[in-house]
Amino acid sequence: MKKHKCTSICITVVAVLLLACGTALAAWNVSEYAVNLLSMSFYKNSIQENYVRPDHVDPGQKVVKEVNIKNEGTVDSFVRIKIGRVFGSISETGQFLENRELDPEMIEIHYNTDLWKLCEDGYWYYKDVLPAGKTTKKPLMDSYYLSEKADNRYKNKEARIIVNLESIQAESGEMKAIWGKNEKDLGITYQPCTCEVVTSVIFDKNHKLIIGGEKTDLFANFKNLQPGCTRSQTIRLANNSDLNIKMSLRAEAAKQNKYSKKNLELIRKLLTSYAKIEILENNKVLYHGTVDGNLTKKGWSMKKDISLGEFKPGAGKNLIVKLSLSEEMDNEYRELLGKVKWVFSASQASSDSSSGQNGNGDRGHNDDENNGDDGNNGNNGNNGGSGNKSGNGKYGENGNSGGSGYNGGGESLNGAAGEKVYATASASPKTGDNTNLLARWFALFAAAVVLAVTARKLYRKEKDR
Repeated sequence: MKKHKCTSICITVVAVLLLACGTALAAWNVSEYAVNLLSMSFYKNSIQENYVRPDHVDPGQKVVKEVNIKNEGTVDSFVRIKIGRVFGSISETGQFLENRELDPEMIEIHYNTDLWKLCEDGYWYYKDVLPAGKTTKKPLMDSYYLSEKADNRYKNKEARIIVNLESIQAESGEMKAIWGKNEKDLGITYQPCTCEVVTSVIFDKNHKLIIGGEKTDLFANFKNLQPGCTRSQTIRLANNSDLNIKMSLRAEAAKQNKYSKKNLELIRKLLTSYAKIEILENNKVLYHGTVDGNLTKKGWSMKKDISLGEFKPGAGKNLIVKLSLSEEMDNEYRELLGKVKWVFSASQASSDSSSGQNGNGDRGHNDDENNGDDGNNGNNGNNGGSGNKSGNGKYGENGNSGGSGYNGGGESLNGAAGEKVYATASASPKTGDNTNLLARWFALFAAAVVLAVTARKLYRKEKDR
């Protein structure tokens, strides 16, 4: 009888342990991750010409020469141009030699005064904002003449029209600070879009996490940032299911694109030093540190899950994420792409009594699809003549203004403002892992069968004794 009692106790203990395991297995967890892209945009404006150099020009003869400016960068610009005119000759070595005794006013230019304004500083200002990827609506000049007053001294002389381009980023106060001009005085009204796009992380009715949406970047507002500025992004967290859940967030290291060792080091500095974020829920700071989540250093870190709170069915809240870039960044960061992996998780809340509910999302593929193409700053435009350098920007190279006129056009990379660095961040939803409860319950059932068979054998063995 004691033997039977011992067997019963063993079976009871094992059954209790199995029940505890079953209760643990009933808990579920669903996660999705977003590969956030921080890409350095570029700033470039170039001279675009429609011009065929004639063999010679007679006095009074009209020559078509259209000079437009194209914004080849990713940020809107203000532009201005200074026109220079010179006469000279070409030496035996091919060098242009200016003749100061000849009057440059003999080169008569037809300007467009509808969209360009000549100011006392000698610059022609474009009276509008030049959007990224666009060309000026009308050229500064469309033709020139050799004055009918030109005498034999100008015969067989080389004439040049030098176009000096300067441009700055179209930001409030930039024109006044750099050029000393007010936008309104030039007839420019510029109101950049300040509308905020709210992105989302939703636990849906099918018990899956949906990040961002098909056409929405997780960090939609983090585009075209300049050093020292700060932008914010609202991320809406919502529970559209019938379960009580709790959500969390952590960061993981993401595989970077293939770059040189130098560029990979720049990306490391960007993610671990220069780009910083602050995550807030109302006035409560959930994280403050580098955008990579501070995975390798001491202090505030996103290496482990940060609780985003519990959510009843239909409940939601907003997270505010602030991103800022250091002013110490320079031109080396242009065109680079840095990746950060953020993992959002949803699991059963302690107040959820429906422990047997299934989190039935399929396990997804973990391939990195959103690699992003590196932007190439093509040096387009016709460089000609003797270009002058213009601009003394704080952040980068001075713009190179190519000579134009008889010998074609030129281009300016950055103008007076110099080249600035900007950053964007976006995210694409990726499928992480979730708990397949069906498989777990199947394993639990198999364990129960094994327990029953083992108990029966023990019972028979003791009975035979």
